[in-house]
Amino acid sequence: MVERPPKGLLAQVGLGATLLLATLAAAVPAGCLEQRAKPAGEDLRRCATCHGDPDRPGDALARAAPPADLSGATESSHPGVGAHAIHLNAGVNHAAIACSECHLVPARTDSPGHADTELPAELVFGSLAAKDGRQPHYDFSARRCTDSYCHGPSGAGAVWTAPRSTEDACGTCHGLPPSPPHPQSTRCVACHSEVVDAAGKIIAPEKHVDGIVQANDGGCTQCHGSGDDPAPPKDTLGNEAVTAIGVGAHQAHLAGGAFSRPVACGECHVVPASSASEGHANGVAEVSFTGIAATGGRTPTWERDEVRCADSHCHGPSPASLAPSPLWTTAGPLGCTSCHGAPPPPPHPQMTDCARCHAEVVGPDNVTIIDRLKHVDGVVNVSMNESCTSCHGSTNPAPPLDLAGNSGTTSPGVGAHQVHVLGTSSSRPVPCGECHLVPQTVLSSGHVDTFGPAEVLFSGAATAHGAAPVYAAGSCQSTACHGAVTRNGFPSGGSLTAPSWTTVDGTQAACGSCHGLPPPPPHPLPTNCSACHENILPNLTFSRPDLHIDGTVTFTVP
Repeated sequence: MVERPPKGLLAQVGLGATLLLATLAAAVPAGCLEQRAKPAGEDLRRCATCHGDPDRPGDALARAAPPADLSGATESSHPGVGAHAIHLNAGVNHAAIACSECHLVPARTDSPGHADTELPAELVFGSLAAKDGRQPHYDFSARRCTDSYCHGPSGAGAVWTAPRSTEDACGTCHGLPPSPPHPQSTRCVACHSEVVDAAGKIIAPEKHVDGIVQANDGGCTQCHGSGDDPAPPKDTLGNEAVTAIGVGAHQAHLAGGAFSRPVACGECHVVPASSASEGHANGVAEVSFTGIAATGGRTPTWERDEVRCADSHCHGPSPASLAPSPLWTTAGPLGCTSCHGAPPPPPHPQMTDCARCHAEVVGPDNVTIIDRLKHVDGVVNVSMNESCTSCHGSTNPAPPLDLAGNSGTTSPGVGAHQVHVLGTSSSRPVPCGECHLVPQTVLSSGHVDTFGPAEVLFSGAATAHGAAPVYAAGSCQSTACHGAVTRNGFPSGGSLTAPSWTTVDGTQAACGSCHGLPPPPPHPLPTNCSACHENILPNLTFSRPDLHIDGTVTFTVP
């Protein structure tokens, strides 16, 4: 039997040569066409009989790869030549690709399906090209491989007949970095140090494009942070400046400062079990608040466009009276008023003496945080002694000091408190409850949780004789105790029936300032008060000040 010429050979030699071969076959004895003992080296050369170069060094397959192709072409622009040499030979970026990764390699030149089928050569992709569920195929029109592991889903611009340099830069086959969910970092060495160095150079071509992603799980700091600290800097893009959003105030939170405790990573991010955990290295740093940030019913969010947190407990809800939460990318320490007012707005007491109520946290200077672990910890540490003087007063509950720390009587929060509470030589002590609703405890509802100023709610002597007193414009008005009315509703005739609360110089306590001396008719006209009022001495002083201005007119008829 005459052995069939290799695939495509008859088409290349022409009709005349075909007839000549047929004639020779009939004339030569059968034994001449039988396979004879092959000379030394024939196994290495036989594939290259039709394509390749039999004199090329290497094994049979290395010699057989074009150039030349079946037509003898050697230019890469010919489809039969193309990028064969680049694939078959190792380069600086990849190892040698076996023929079997793209073709079915026959056992012999005359194996069925090899030289006995029509051109062009069939491409039967191997395991590398089909890695990760790819379905590679060769587009003969575009002359490129598509959806192959080695060149990506689109072929990444690799045209078979226009081979690129083996030194093409990273990014020609895959992105630099690859698109999400791959981490968006160009520091390839952080995760692929077995393959690439810090300069981006491939140091192990045999491990590149080999079907295995050589990723070293070196812990958190292989992608961000440094040393033993996983928090940026550096961020996943290699940035170190706080003005980079991936860096920002990470260290300020993780280390804490003079004003704040260290914040655990898990309070702002879901901490993965490892760098390879699902959903971690997906190209997006997810902010998921827990713990302190969500304390007090807050619903904190990360506003990336504004580069700040919103509605978090730790930076305040940002009411109109305060500055908004600080920018994430702003360097430098924060002051007291960056997160809350000093003092916070009402209903917080309007006192600047923070240590009075928060002595466990803030020092006597009202600025120094003496225990940062108790500051911004989700708990309002109130250390007052549950007495009235925790917020106002000193030797007694009445100011001075007032809620703002004022001690002068010209301050409305101080005024004539002590004159009323202690009494004078001409007046009884006035109980707090005759002007204010006295709470059972410091934290009773309606006390420190309401807006200032303190409510004035008159009772007792101020309302005697049908008086309906009010506090307005800095003075008490229409009170019985200051002579707006006398017994049976008659006018008092006093010169200062609406005294100024903040004038405490004795001038408003003289006889005649609250009622006339004597009061107008129908009061009798004599001025010897002691004749009818036994607690008044002839010199107009009082033997019983406690019986004066008590809501009862005490007199004896001579």
